[in-house]
Amino acid sequence: MSIFEKPGYQIDRPEPSQLFLKARNIAGLRLQEQFNKNNGCVEESRDYKWIKAELTCPSFDHLTFGYKNQVFSVLVDLRDSQQSYLSRQERDRFITATTENNLVPCLFPIMLPELKPAHAEWNLTHITTGKSVVPNEVATDENMPMSEWELHNFVIQIVRNHLEHDKRSRILSFCDILQINPQIWFDDAAGNTCWVLVRHLKQPEDGAISKWIGLEKLNPPLKGYDGFFAGVSLASSAPILHDQQGNLIPLSERFSGKAPLYRGDQFYIEFDGLQRIHVP
Repeated sequence: MSIFEKPGYQIDRPEPSQLFLKARNIAGLRLQEQFNKNNGCVEESRDYKWIKAELTCPSFDHLTFGYKNQVFSVLVDLRDSQQSYLSRQERDRFITATTENNLVPCLFPIMLPELKPAHAEWNLTHITTGKSVVPNEVATDENMPMSEWELHNFVIQIVRNHLEHDKRSRILSFCDILQINPQIWFDDAAGNTCWVLVRHLKQPEDGAISKWIGLEKLNPPLKGYDGFFAGVSLASSAPILHDQQGNLIPLSERFSGKAPLYRGDQFYIEFDGLQRIHVP
């Protein structure tokens, strides 16, 4: 039986304005400056890093980065002396997504018409408290489990890297919103446009191909394209494994899904490549 029960629908992808693109670039450059200024104090895997620097649509934020045990989700907030140009819908969607996935919800205010960050240094403010956000003051060394969205974004990145290493393929777009399928569109070596359903598998055996067939049946626009499934399993590479209660987990069960996946940790990856699940 297919796991896909609800019919899908197409989502419009509005073109961002040149003004927004300029503002987002300003935000990215400022944050990268701060990364360069502040990094090197912790091990590389827990240091400042981009989690998502690409612009995707739809998305609940504009930029995402991590430091130690925290993930910072950023909305570029164009504003003048009177108001912010973020809509109530954008704000509500952002607050909901960041709350559900334990992300730090930050605004990056940029003033019009000068197109200049409103404040020095990080220029980040918490969307609900209005207080300044300084990442190295917020993050700690405490273990923090990765959220469902983080794992989803991470495994999509692994599949994207796989496709990018195949110089004959060309990625057209990707989306990391949890409820939206498929995750990746690409052109293959023959120039055929294809889609990929990407999933984080808590256990490798969850990737049984029969479980993932049928997406195109409830999404007719997908029927004309080759469809693939990409299942990715992750496991902590720590030499000794414990569950969140501190109980020892045998190394033979490394990929059992029992060991938590913490932010900033290093992982073993199991990924067997793309598996075809639909032929037009």
